[in-house]
Amino acid sequence: MKIRSLASSNPFLKDAASARKRIIRSIASSTAIETGEPIKAIEKKLNQKSSRYPVTLA
Repeated sequence: MKIRSLASSNPFLKDAASARKRIIRSIASSTAIETGEPIKAIEKKLNQKSSRYPVTLA
């Protein structure tokens, strides 16, 4: 059986730009639950290219 990657088999991940937005939203919402910080603020930090790890997890 041929093993396909999740990115190639999941229709929501085929468009790279859309997939990145969805992944960032998922990370931001999970982090918001842990830290109490607003999702939008965390998304803004994650979208910045200045640092490799812009968010500190709880």
